[in-house]
Amino acid sequence: MNRNRSTQSASGKKPLWKTLKVGDRIRLFEVPREFFQEGYYIHRDTMRVYKKLVARKRPLRIAWIDEYGHPWIVCRFREKGRWHWHSLAFNHDGIVRVLRRR
Repeated sequence: MNRNRSTQSASGKKPLWKTLKVGDRIRLFEVPREFFQEGYYIHRDTMRVYKKLVARKRPLRIAWIDEYGHPWIVCRFREKGRWHWHSLAFNHDGIVRVLRRR
C-alpha cells in the first residue's frame, strides 16, 4: 500500500483522482475533510457509505470515468438481509492508490 497520503499523484502535478484509470485500485482512508466544512452539504446516506468504506479498509476498483473526468466506484452492502448497491465519484482527498503485490 502506498503510505504517502497526499492528494497529489507521484509526479506532484495533478491530484491523485485525476490520474486514475478504469481498473485502478484505491483505498479510502478517511472521509474527505471538505465534507465537514461549514455550509458544505452532503446527503446522510452518502456520508454513511463513506464511513462504511473507511471502516471496511478494502481496496476499491475504478469502474468508469465520467465525461467530467471523475473516477467512479461501485460497492455493495448487506443491510437487513438485502444487498444495497452504491456508486460514488471521487474528486477529493482521502484516497490512496493501492499498489499490486509482487
